[in-house]
Amino acid sequence: MIRFSRKGMAPRVFVLVALGLACGDKSEATAGVSDGMTSASATESASASVSATDTETDSASASASASATATATATETATDGTASASGSSTGDLETTGCSFLSCNDAGMMGGQCDPMGQDCPEGDKCTAVSQIEGEPWGVNICVEVGGDGGLGDPCDVEGGKYTGFDNCGVGYICLLTDDSGNAGTCVEFCDVDMLCPDSGAKCVVYNDGSLPICLANCDPLVQDCAEGQGCYPSGGETFVCFKTSVEVGEGGEGDGCNYTNQCQPGLLCLAPTAVPECGENGCCSSFCSLAEGNGVCLEGQDCLPYFDEGQAPPGYDDVGVCAIPE
Repeated sequence: MIRFSRKGMAPRVFVLVALGLACGDKSEATAGVSDGMTSASATESASASVSATDTETDSASASASASATATATATETATDGTASASGSSTGDLETTGCSFLSCNDAGMMGGQCDPMGQDCPEGDKCTAVSQIEGEPWGVNICVEVGGDGGLGDPCDVEGGKYTGFDNCGVGYICLLTDDSGNAGTCVEFCDVDMLCPDSGAKCVVYNDGSLPICLANCDPLVQDCAEGQGCYPSGGETFVCFKTSVEVGEGGEGDGCNYTNQCQPGLLCLAPTAVPECGENGCCSSFCSLAEGNGVCLEGQDCLPYFDEGQAPPGYDDVGVCAIPE
């Protein structure tokens, strides 16, 4: 996971940036806060856990008014899956950088092939699979190509969502499925240069390096993602769209969480010290507009800067998170 170092005197907030990649799958995030930064692992639904170690999603901790470098490891609950991603963002929020999916600070890919290089024999493709039945993606192996689905095409995964046997073409993986692996979307793997030539999206790496995928950037204050998805921390310096991984009535403000996409859109998973009366590994809390102040925050919380002063990427300077000041 990635730890963010906090600069300045702002309070620290631990942000869990782990995400789950598929509905029903939840990723946990481990957030180690080293002066206001967190790393997260995520499930396919992209979730982040706070102050927790996650095998599926990385947890991110955020320190308010601090710089957050988030490495998210997510187990794919794929937008309903579990995945972890690696990235760093500066801010007073400590996030465990790999959100949604699992991230790998060193950029190493796990498994027997390279999904970015697609180095399998002709007729096969390199994809991500689970090492243990029922667990999220964790390794890369060569599987027979089962279709020619391209960017955004509908897809299904045979035998369950983590088997890798889908009808997407070479260089793509079927994510954002239901719990059975059906009704998903073909998502582009990043290329060897960590770019996304087909989609132009952001390359984020989750689940111990096994899921280097391309996800659309978004605005956490606007929540401008497709229906069923939320705008969550990427484990890096921006935010990406990922499928929410919550049941009806779950993932609301103050509810427990293990990964960031286990919270409803507009919320993210923070360490228990950042949310009032949080008795879980992490709890959901709201994004907030620094310009508008504490209006959406719970009693005892302040709207704290997600990034260090002067470190926010263009367009994200007003992004804050509701957290208990230190």
